[in-house]
Amino acid sequence: MTTWAIIPVKPLHESKCRLAHLLSADTRAELILQFLDNLLAVLNETPGIDHTLVVTGDPTAMAMGQKYGAELLIEPAPAGLNAAVSRGVEHAADLGATTALILPADLPFACVEDIEAMLQPREGRASSLLAISGDEVEDGTNALLLAPPGDFTFHYGPGSFAAHLAEAMARGRAVHKINARGLRFDLDTEADWLAYSGQPSAVTD
Repeated sequence: MTTWAIIPVKPLHESKCRLAHLLSADTRAELILQFLDNLLAVLNETPGIDHTLVVTGDPTAMAMGQKYGAELLIEPAPAGLNAAVSRGVEHAADLGATTALILPADLPFACVEDIEAMLQPREGRASSLLAISGDEVEDGTNALLLAPPGDFTFHYGPGSFAAHLAEAMARGRAVHKINARGLRFDLDTEADWLAYSGQPSAVTD
C-alpha cells in the first residue's frame, strides 16, 4: 500500500481573489505559503503518507515543496483545479500509488490526526473506495481520498461535495464521509477571513 498526498497550488499571487477587497495580492500569497508550509509539515509527520506531490507552476510554492522533500509536478500554465488534480493523480499512479489523498493548500488547522482520519478507511475490505471531508457546509471538497487512484472524474468547484459523492457511487466505490474538524475550515470568503484573523498566527495586511 503506497499513499501519495497531492496538493495543487495555483500561482500564489492569483490565490484567493475573492478576498482581494480585504487583502493585497502579497498578503494573500503570504497566507497561502504559510498554509502550505504547515500542511507539508503535517504530511511529513503522518506515518501513513509515503510521498507528497505538489502540483504547481509557482516557483515559491516549488521551493516550499522542496524544503519538505516533496515531489514536484510542474504546471507550465494554469489549466484549472480539476486538470491539475487529474494530472497529479495520474502522475502518482504511474509511480506506483495505490492511494491518492488530494488536499488544497488552504487548510490552516489541519493536523496529523485529521490526515490519519482520512486514511483510516483504507483498512477496510472495500477494493475501491472514496473518503471525503467537506467544508463547514458540505458544499466544497476539502479532502478527497481515492483507493485505487484513477477511474474518477473530478468536480472541484461549487457543489463539489455532492458531485464527488455522486461520481463515487456511479463508479461503484464505497463511500466514507470523514468529519475531521481541522479539514473543515478553509479560507474562501470574507466570513472565513474574519473567523481566521482572530487566530494569533494570522497574517494581517
